[in-house]
Amino acid sequence: MDRSSTHRDGRNGPRTGSIHRSRGRQSTSVKPQGKAGERFRTDLKDVVARYGKQTSPAHKRFFWSLILAGAALRAWLVWQPITHDEAAAYMAFATQDIRGLLSDYSLPGNHIFHTLLTKWSTGLFGSNVVGLRLPAFVAGVAVLPVFYLLVRSLFNRYIALMALAMAAGFPPLAELSAMAHGYSLSWLFLMLSFVLARHFVRENNGFTVILMGVAGALAMWSQPTAMFGMIMVYLWTLFSMLTKYDRSLGERLALLGAGLLVFLLVSVLLYLPVVIDHGADQLFRHASEGERNWRTFTAGYPDKVLDLWMWIADPVGWVVAVLGFIGLFQATYVSAKYRTLLIALALGAIPLSLVLADAGDPWQWSYTVFFFMIGGAIGLFYLLKFIQDKLLPRLGKRTRTNWAALVLFLGFSIPGSTVVRNRVNHLPEAAACAQELVSGMHPIDRLCMDAFWEAPVAFELRGRGVDAASLTGRPEHGGLLFVVWNDQKGATPDLAIMRCDLHIRDFETPNVVRDWPRMEIFAARSR
Repeated sequence: MDRSSTHRDGRNGPRTGSIHRSRGRQSTSVKPQGKAGERFRTDLKDVVARYGKQTSPAHKRFFWSLILAGAALRAWLVWQPITHDEAAAYMAFATQDIRGLLSDYSLPGNHIFHTLLTKWSTGLFGSNVVGLRLPAFVAGVAVLPVFYLLVRSLFNRYIALMALAMAAGFPPLAELSAMAHGYSLSWLFLMLSFVLARHFVRENNGFTVILMGVAGALAMWSQPTAMFGMIMVYLWTLFSMLTKYDRSLGERLALLGAGLLVFLLVSVLLYLPVVIDHGADQLFRHASEGERNWRTFTAGYPDKVLDLWMWIADPVGWVVAVLGFIGLFQATYVSAKYRTLLIALALGAIPLSLVLADAGDPWQWSYTVFFFMIGGAIGLFYLLKFIQDKLLPRLGKRTRTNWAALVLFLGFSIPGSTVVRNRVNHLPEAAACAQELVSGMHPIDRLCMDAFWEAPVAFELRGRGVDAASLTGRPEHGGLLFVVWNDQKGATPDLAIMRCDLHIRDFETPNVVRDWPRMEIFAARSR
């Protein structure tokens, strides 16, 4: 599975052929001639044709079944009620014009490329949770086959299928694929960058390295902390070239440097409106997140590490998580390729995290889960091989892989999906409140909302064709002031009305209209 390369330049000659040529056979094909773009298209066609021939119908069916099952899991989560962070980011940024959307980084929740896509998707499908989450959902599903392709190109189709099963059924990945944030978009472009890097290492194609830089820039535009993952990509590419080539190494390094320059230039161009309005430092040291220094970093990073562990382990159980890490260590021991991946991952994350003095939130490090899964799949591959060799000699490689993939998907998705659904603070009251207001308010009435409920209720009102901003202010004489507030704070009606820059003496005694566990609506008639 992890045979050492013997094709260093000047020894056995350069590699030829297509994007992911197997190391286990000698190619008889001739390297395509012509421009880099033409050679890339020829390689792409060759990959499709060759993988189609090398993959059995049963494997194809299982592959597509896992993709569809992963999509179904994510679709189920997409239909859950809105969250505060999603609504706040949408109402603050996606409702602006394009110029404001691209330049406003007053809050780190503006994952700009994702926000732009949500503006378009809600314009097409309406301001509802499905339209809002559609870009993240599509990216969260699309990353699965790209991840499979990467793993298969590095190892084999059996490891790739088990890694795919884990990624498709892993609840935390499904969670972020069903929420309106830019993380799943950044995964997609990060994996595309890795696949392109794999092709560049093999084929030394200048067109590929340009595409790699553009994909990396789009990952950054989706989520600025994708920089950690892109450093990993470029380090892995560098390490792979250093261990494979001698004579052509200088040319390859020059192309890699050119691709890195493309990545940086396109990233700067995409973030130029933000840099002009807020400065470059705001992207990585946002003012809203408070002071960052070594003292706060050393005091807080143990909690951040624990948060990441809990985010990963809670949905699947700590026993499964520990077994997964055991498999990761096994993979590190047996596979030089995997060790290179982990070294690049560590060097891409740790130094920059120290420089920024920021351990980050769990979602920031979600891309690492894909590479942990590769380790788990490698470890499981060898465990199943051992069982076949020592205990069940009739257990074929295809059979054991399919059963393992099925158990992995079901074992992750069935118990864990309920956990991630419940641990996310969904707000069904927002939709119920919006419906109550639409049916109960008259033109002379006005609305005031608690800070927590303002964005979620405004989003739901927008979906019903009502602009919440047009409802604010003092009601006409005899009209009602509807006040929506979070009764968990223990606020009184007087304080709630004062928040609207109004005074209780201008209103009759407030009456409760609706009361939910986390929200109360009351109405006070204007004197």
